[in-house]
Amino acid sequence: MYRYVRTRSARTYPQALIIQDIKEIYYPVFHHTTVDQDRPTGRIETFCEHTHDVYHMVLYAHSTGYYSLHGRKQNARPGTFVIISPGQSHDFVTAWGKSKYSEITFSFESPEGASLTLPFEQVLSRHIGATIQLMPQIQLSKDVADELHILMIQITDFLESRSLLSAYHASRSLARIFEIVVSHCCSQKNDSLHTHLDERVVQVRQYIEDHFSEPIRIEELTSMVHMSDRHLFRMFIDAFRVSPLVHQQNLRLEAAQSLLRSTPLRCNEIAARVGYPNVYYFHRIFKKKTGMTPRQYRLSRLHGMP
Repeated sequence: MYRYVRTRSARTYPQALIIQDIKEIYYPVFHHTTVDQDRPTGRIETFCEHTHDVYHMVLYAHSTGYYSLHGRKQNARPGTFVIISPGQSHDFVTAWGKSKYSEITFSFESPEGASLTLPFEQVLSRHIGATIQLMPQIQLSKDVADELHILMIQITDFLESRSLLSAYHASRSLARIFEIVVSHCCSQKNDSLHTHLDERVVQVRQYIEDHFSEPIRIEELTSMVHMSDRHLFRMFIDAFRVSPLVHQQNLRLEAAQSLLRSTPLRCNEIAARVGYPNVYYFHRIFKKKTGMTPRQYRLSRLHGMP
């Protein structure tokens, strides 16, 4: 067994992984980690089902076992991954058996010492900017579980290190674990507006967003979803309030505005990048959309105009 226990408070926090809730910023703080824990460790009051205000990530990488969640005994097998949020009742010790597991215990704290106590899926939703939900039971493939196990070892190594960059690297590894959770342990919640949308128009919209700077013929879109152009246009407008081609144009102009704000590229270069090889047509359509020429738009942003 290999473990880390926090013995000192940080004076500064790396910004590799921060969470904002309302107006407060929270930083990850590691309390302890264990790799291949094979016996009970820690405070005796935790050797039964309990709650507290920290987050746990527990991985059964190579063994079977049992744990308790909200008073119910749960089976664990190789690849079982358990995420505990503040306030969730849990116990990983009572039904220990011959199991081994690895664990990261951490919190999110503000510089003033306040702790974030949101459910983990809400923390994750804030982190990625999209609403998602954790799967009720997480069973990882061997490859993913092995990567997660290695990341837990890395975090423990970094935290045990005397390097000035140890907290930064540990936070980066935790951010990578968040990526794995997003990719393998979550499902995306449909927002209320799009819950009942036909999957075909969603597919068309996604294709346009992936290829907005390229020429797109309506025949490509209709053949993709086996619909007539009239039917597709009607369904797309009903769902998103614009036609497919107007949606593509809006994406191009939004990209052009971003490039004008953030790069020194010339207008003809920006026009080509967003899909308008004719710079004069780009100027005309940009002014129609924004009320300004591309040059006027860039200057207005440099001078802080709305």
